[in-house]
Amino acid sequence: MSQTRPSSIREIATTLGVSTATVSNALRGTGRVSPALAEQIRLEAERLGYVPDHAARALRTGKSNTVGLLVPNIGQPLFPAFAQAIERAAKRRGLAVLIGDSQGDPQQQDFEIRTMIARGVDALIVIPTRGTTVMPEDVSVPVAVIDSAATTGNVAASDHREGGRLIARHLLELGHDRLLILAGPENSLVARERVEGMCEVFRPAGIEPALRYSDATFEAGSALGHELDLRDFTACAAAYDALAVGFAIAIKDRGCSIPEDMSLTGFDDLMWAQIVSPPLTTVRQDLEAVANHALAFVAGEIETSGIFPTELVLRQSTARPSAFAKGGRHAE
Repeated sequence: MSQTRPSSIREIATTLGVSTATVSNALRGTGRVSPALAEQIRLEAERLGYVPDHAARALRTGKSNTVGLLVPNIGQPLFPAFAQAIERAAKRRGLAVLIGDSQGDPQQQDFEIRTMIARGVDALIVIPTRGTTVMPEDVSVPVAVIDSAATTGNVAASDHREGGRLIARHLLELGHDRLLILAGPENSLVARERVEGMCEVFRPAGIEPALRYSDATFEAGSALGHELDLRDFTACAAAYDALAVGFAIAIKDRGCSIPEDMSLTGFDDLMWAQIVSPPLTTVRQDLEAVANHALAFVAGEIETSGIFPTELVLRQSTARPSAFAKGGRHAE
């Protein structure tokens, strides 16, 4: 029969023959408890399935030990991955996470922030909706903004600009010189950083890429894949994996082969990028590092912002342009 009553600090103390204060200090990382005893207490707590009573602690300390995480659209595949990284970082600090969804609406974003504060969160981590700014001084709890280096109040971000440079250098090294960039939304600072990074490499090489703006979705990529004249390009660099995957499926429906007729790259290394055929060359963010920095900031462990490296992930969607592709004879 499974245990339904939660174990207590007193049970751990009785089992090990120590005081409840010693157990409490060991689990919180405070007081004078030897490392060996602290480890023994943590193992016994894990064996008993001990779960801290956050409600009781909140009454004693005035803190809820809960962090609010606000994302622009939980339906987009990047943000659940971010939420998982934030939750892992929070658990390491004994914190719970309350998740809110702005649904791409600035007014909903403001409402979610007010609601989370009303529910007693100790701090907020916000990935802002496009075109909005979250000013920390306007919020009554500590706030960490995760977006781009160019975003006001940004605390933690990937190096989106360098990620764009990595993609561009890769395509140039392969010999591509007729480039299409699926640039994402014009009002997204993250997309802008990625595209500007690409252009910083392409333009000095004498290449002026064609830019096409759209939403950052699979549907938008599919629409562009059906609309554009593919004969003009040997490679396409998308500012988001979702755009790239939608584009890939659409152009394959038109008889264009990847990478034989056109090389294709994405950005974010979503699961989609790994299961689409062929698997997508893309840029990976270090979500764990970004999440941990944001948590450390709102927990008062650090006071500075951080920009974290990105990594080029090479897969089968890119290759040297074939003579067929160079001749501009893609499927129409």
